[in-house]
Amino acid sequence: MRRIPSLITRRLSVKLGLSIVLIVAVIFTISASCLFYLTKDYIQQEAIKRATQILDNTALRINDIMGEVETTTDDMGWYIASQTNPDSIISDTRKILENNEHFYSCSISMEPYYFKRYGKYFSIYSVRDADSISTAQYGSDEFNYFNIDWYQKPKELQQGYWSDPFLNTNPKADYKQEIITSYCRPVYDYNGDFIGVVAIDLQQKWLSQAVTAVAPYPNSSSIMIGTDGKYLVHPDTTKLIHQSIFSDPDPRSRDEVVSLGKEMIAGNSGMRRIVVDGQSAFIFYRPIGNAGWSMAIVCPESDVFYGYYKLLYTVWGTIIIGLLFILFVCYLAVRGGISPLSLLAQQSHDIAEGRMDNLLPRTKRTDTIGQLQNSFVDMQQSLKTYMNNIQLMNTQMEQRNQELKQANEQAIIADNKKTAFLKDMMHQIRTPLNIIGGFAQVLNENFHELPDDETSNIIYMMQDNSRKLVRISRMLVAASINENEVETKKTSFSCNALCREIISSFRLTSPHMVKLCFETTLPDDLNLYSDQEKVKSILMELLDNANKFTQQGSITLACSRPNAHTVNIKVSDTGIGIPQANRQQIFAKFAKIDDFTEGVGLGLPLSKRTATILGGNLILDPLYREGASFILTLRI
Repeated sequence: MRRIPSLITRRLSVKLGLSIVLIVAVIFTISASCLFYLTKDYIQQEAIKRATQILDNTALRINDIMGEVETTTDDMGWYIASQTNPDSIISDTRKILENNEHFYSCSISMEPYYFKRYGKYFSIYSVRDADSISTAQYGSDEFNYFNIDWYQKPKELQQGYWSDPFLNTNPKADYKQEIITSYCRPVYDYNGDFIGVVAIDLQQKWLSQAVTAVAPYPNSSSIMIGTDGKYLVHPDTTKLIHQSIFSDPDPRSRDEVVSLGKEMIAGNSGMRRIVVDGQSAFIFYRPIGNAGWSMAIVCPESDVFYGYYKLLYTVWGTIIIGLLFILFVCYLAVRGGISPLSLLAQQSHDIAEGRMDNLLPRTKRTDTIGQLQNSFVDMQQSLKTYMNNIQLMNTQMEQRNQELKQANEQAIIADNKKTAFLKDMMHQIRTPLNIIGGFAQVLNENFHELPDDETSNIIYMMQDNSRKLVRISRMLVAASINENEVETKKTSFSCNALCREIISSFRLTSPHMVKLCFETTLPDDLNLYSDQEKVKSILMELLDNANKFTQQGSITLACSRPNAHTVNIKVSDTGIGIPQANRQQIFAKFAKIDDFTEGVGLGLPLSKRTATILGGNLILDPLYREGASFILTLRI
């Protein structure tokens, strides 16, 4: 994001394009704002008109049905006053339902003992059940209808009365219990005496269907409340009868909802804008008939202004795309006019940063900008040549410094190696000489007093150390000879015979702790064609190393034939072995495990070189884990 302001401040073409777009955007914004303000007000007025019309039509439909109920009930009241035949009354309740499909039930209930042959109670009740109508006489001590509101209220008021919806409970009834609302009218005889009540019932389901049948918007809903504010119609049927508009407002709009409920109970009409279920909504309300009820349509603001917001997003999206297109066109036009200056600025920046490789191309333009560009190209080429010469000199100087540094480091390493080698060589030579000198002094002073076996042992030790000196000398001489200068004398000899000869002449340092073994799978008549002395020197070197590092266990010299052309001679021991970290350097000259190890570090390297000269190889067996095992491979 930080690159955007930097791009605007550095690019003249972007600056000019943005200036033009900004002016156009201000004009577009002012014009569109005025247009949308007027459009929103028009849409709101149309929404009010539409919802009010639907509300009036629905109220008119309900009022017509309620007026029809009132008219029918009044006619029945006058008819019953002149009727003395109870059987006719029973059939009349059925006829009312048959002739009016919206009526749910009809009842005619008389005063106690009005028809003496029927006893104290006489209440005829006809009810619609789908396509059939059932009629029965009710009234008993368990169902004493004289004390129920639908009977008492008209009697007390002495006029017709609409009851709020209630559940028509009757312990003796065999019809399905439903929530109904009744219009109840008192019946008087010709003397003006009260004789009973006629009631025609409407189902709450029908009221709910009539109220919610026509919705002005997809998510709109309708409610109806009674005289005390209880819900007669509500989208949530669990709130019917049990809750009122005063007990169920949104906490964020409690005062507005309570005020709305009072307005509706008072029988007023109008429109309110309040929060319903967390959303702003328009509520249109008006009274229904003579029952004191009021209905309302709840229209979410998002539905009312859906088309407006859709148009708003579409227009603003189009405007933004248009502005971006204008910006792009302006940018291309301005950039085409000042592109040479942009190239010069970029090349100047590259030169300041030390980048000379990206040369500016020459132009055929003959104007001032073209001359400036070509002059800049000449300057750029001169600078590049000068910088290349300086860079070449720096590279050569750096290379020479690096070579001097490496030569100095190698000289230091060589000097250190020489010093270490001389110290080690002095130690390796001084030790045998000290042993020989010491034993010579012992023989000189006590020769006649020493037992023969001890004298023999001393002589052997002196000879052994003399051999070590000879071996060291021989190794130093061999190491000084180039590989192509080594001479070989190849003869044919038995591999098994050579190995047995070596085993028989080899003397162990600890014969009581270490066992020397010879194993072979070769026939005795299998001969090798090679330099016998050099093969023997390799094997003696491997046995000497095994003897040196094996304190107990065994040393094994084994011969095998892996294929028809080669023979493997393996020298294995159960000594201390070779650490994994030192295995990569055991064949390097003067390499030793540590400074305290006996030897000058030439035995294995010279042995491997000799094996290679003879056309074979010498390797360390990587799979052997009990000590160390070397494999000499020779061609037959």
